[in-house]
Amino acid sequence: MNIYEKIASIMGDIQYLAKDDRVEFNKTSYRALSEEKVTSIMRSELVKHKLVVYPVAQTTNRAGTITHVDVTYRMVNVEDPKEYIEIASCGDGADTQDKGSGKAMTYAFKYMWLRTFALPTGEDPDKISSAELDAKQANIQPPGPPCADCGKEIMPYNDGKRAITAAEMAARSTEMFGRALCAKCSKAEGRRRADAGA
Repeated sequence: MNIYEKIASIMGDIQYLAKDDRVEFNKTSYRALSEEKVTSIMRSELVKHKLVVYPVAQTTNRAGTITHVDVTYRMVNVEDPKEYIEIASCGDGADTQDKGSGKAMTYAFKYMWLRTFALPTGEDPDKISSAELDAKQANIQPPGPPCADCGKEIMPYNDGKRAITAAEMAARSTEMFGRALCAKCSKAEGRRRADAGA
């Protein structure tokens, strides 16, 4: 079989993927299809039909807590390695630490399978209301400016009385010290000035 016949055969083998996970975040709760389920089912089909898939190109961009990846995967017919197709996919991952890229890559990988093989899951992104999307966007903070001293992004800070946004941190430190500083560098500059008697 050529690669397209193999893809068609897989599409015939898998009629539907039932959601197997529950996602809960604040007041939002919904059923989802796990990456583990999609990958294990597709891996079995790839082995059966003698296909391999691997990433050949990736670009990553981060804006604040959101990481976006664009990935190109190559699917190769093992029985005729010169025969392959390339599949573009993308994904976004939200994380305040270092897991944004991994989350975005997982999303891109999962949806590459779902879209390439036209696998129905019962998901319909058009059914998400604008109000839900607006509420989610309102909770996403824009990225802070870089600290003038250390160069790191100025992050929101809680001074024990209230949460201070990154923009407020930058404005406050500019007013006090003449430049935008992160919380750590602001404290260090305050101590330095106190020690110098300024």
